[in-house]
Amino acid sequence: MARCTSCGAELPDYYTSCPNCGGTQVVRNNGAPQPQMNPYAQPAVPQRVVTTFGGWIGWLLLCIFLPIVGPIIMLCTAKDPSAKNYAKLTVICMIVGAVIGGILSAILIPALIGYMHKAETARTVYGMILPLLRF
Repeated sequence: MARCTSCGAELPDYYTSCPNCGGTQVVRNNGAPQPQMNPYAQPAVPQRVVTTFGGWIGWLLLCIFLPIVGPIIMLCTAKDPSAKNYAKLTVICMIVGAVIGGILSAILIPALIGYMHKAETARTVYGMILPLLRF
């Protein structure tokens, strides 16, 4: 009798792979492992982790309540590739938003200050002219 090295099941001597687990190494009576190729064995495909609907809600709430730290935590701890892609997209969008906000504030704040200065000047000029226009 032979034994499977993966699950330990006893097998007849003529078996080249284990019918229980699909293992291809079988230990014969003499104790030496006999590697055998099973032409019918399927390659092991790792199972993809899928985030549930509740998990997505949790990730979304984390990103909403912790806008900078949340996506970074999500990127480091998520096992689902689509969740990691979502975290990368969120971080990229935050960086783009910060750059656009900085550019717009650099343009709009001086323009607003100039507008306020012009309005104050106009108010002063019209304030001096208005008493002269009374009849």
